[in-house]
Amino acid sequence: MNKKYKSIIFSFLNIVFTMLLIGTFYTFNYYLVNLDIIPFKLLFKGYIAIGILFIVLLMFMYLSKKVFFKILSYIPVMICSFAFIVMTGYLHNTNSFIENVSVKEEKHYLNYSVVTLKAEKYQSISDLVNEDISYFDDDYLLSIKNALNKLIGYEEVLAYDIGTLANSLLDREVSAICVEDSILELINDEVEDFRDNIKVIYTFKIDLDDNVVNVFSEDDIKNDHFILYISGIDQYGDVNNVRGRSDVNILAIVNMYTKHILLVNTPRDYYVQLAGTKGLKDKLTHAGIYGIEKSVNTLEELYDIDIDYYLKVNFNTLINVVDVIGGVDIYSDSAFGNISKGWNHLDGKGALAYSRERYAYITGDNHRGANQQQVITAIIDKVSQSSVLIKKYNSILSALDGSFQTNIPKSVITSFIRLQLNNMSAWQVESMAVVGTDSMNYTYSMGTNYLLYVMEPDLESVSNAKNRINDVLVEE
Repeated sequence: MNKKYKSIIFSFLNIVFTMLLIGTFYTFNYYLVNLDIIPFKLLFKGYIAIGILFIVLLMFMYLSKKVFFKILSYIPVMICSFAFIVMTGYLHNTNSFIENVSVKEEKHYLNYSVVTLKAEKYQSISDLVNEDISYFDDDYLLSIKNALNKLIGYEEVLAYDIGTLANSLLDREVSAICVEDSILELINDEVEDFRDNIKVIYTFKIDLDDNVVNVFSEDDIKNDHFILYISGIDQYGDVNNVRGRSDVNILAIVNMYTKHILLVNTPRDYYVQLAGTKGLKDKLTHAGIYGIEKSVNTLEELYDIDIDYYLKVNFNTLINVVDVIGGVDIYSDSAFGNISKGWNHLDGKGALAYSRERYAYITGDNHRGANQQQVITAIIDKVSQSSVLIKKYNSILSALDGSFQTNIPKSVITSFIRLQLNNMSAWQVESMAVVGTDSMNYTYSMGTNYLLYVMEPDLESVSNAKNRINDVLVEE
């Protein structure tokens, strides 16, 4: 090959590899700037380093005279271009994940079941023509009516508490009840033998027009310190079902300045006044069957605080996250089931079992709350490890995608990531819990038909929690 053709070929290759380098960098830079997670000082240093690298690579590529060095110069260009492609993939996945979880227009729904007694003749919804059907008088009353009226004509009987609804079926005062799934689970758990004596003959779904996730204005968004309510729903499956008893009720008070997180656990059976109700108090867990906002507002009133954001998860979320990070190490002070006294390495199902156990402990729900905080802390500690974060990054995003519901804005998520990248020091995670005494009482949800186990709040522990929350919020 003569000198002229060599010159033409290498000139063409120089242009191709230059365009490859610039093109991959441009795409990488577009996602990097759009995501806005890199602190300015790191970004500035990075651009300088990349600029120097580009000059060296291009000089080596264009000024090399011998064929061997010409070919050799293309190798680092390809390596850099490949690195930009890989990093662009990380940035793209991160951006997509944040866009999907922060104030997204998600379709939410409620599942309803039409339930009759097993001993009755009814086998399908058509068998209930002109029969009495009772349902709970709540915010979705009109939607229930519309769904049933499209199928059959029937006689409506309204129930004003869940206990009355259950009894109306058991006492054969009505032929059937129409009940949302989380309420049905509550009845199954609280009314003896109810589950064994009923059958579901029809199910339907109500799509909700109003987005459950609140849209925040810029004035509402808090980046420096905020309170996050973590609600763990007692169910598997799709988290977009907007109701469910909240078995985990943890407030995370986050101070971004001091990298301090305070976890405050409130037992599921805490006997409190549900927000917007009068008369009987109720278990805190029952607030979830009226929607996440009811739980948020109830806790706000209990602690005299403003909760900025919420994160709703269910059993699947915990299992998926713990499994994808390779499990967590937990120290148990008691042995039960597959849990040994001492250190245990738990997978997702093991972590869920540990988080839900209360009967193995004298203090019951109080101890369960401490275990839940322990699992959350273990997850935070492990994910904060750079080796885990880098190796498992895309897997963590995949495990989380669609498995929780939140109203945390994108700016808060990106600020959190930017802060961690700017200062890789560990977060200080502190835990505390309010306590109470065992009792039996009537509840707002089940009415005066059923005495249920509740936990009467220890007001001093509530006061201590209020003070500690305020202390963390004002730290500088």
